[in-house]
Amino acid sequence: MHVTIGSARVAEVDVERVLDDIHRVRTDEHVLGYVMETGMVFVSLRGAVFNTSVEVGQSRDLDTAVRILVDA
Repeated sequence: MHVTIGSARVAEVDVERVLDDIHRVRTDEHVLGYVMETGMVFVSLRGAVFNTSVEVGQSRDLDTAVRILVDA
C-alpha cells in the first residue's frame, strides 16, 4: 500500500504488512512507526522499533490510523 499525505513534514509514506496484524509505516529515509490491527480498531504506534513504540492514537480504518501516525 502506498499513501500520499498532504503534509509539509512528510509528502509520501509506504505502508507494508509485516505480520497478519501489523503494518510498518515508513518514508524513504526511516520508519515512522506501526499500525496494529486489534479486532475492529487500528492502533497507531510511533517509533522505529515495534516493541518500544508508543501509542499515539486509534482509528476504525487503516488510512486514518496512518494519518494519525504521520501527524504525531
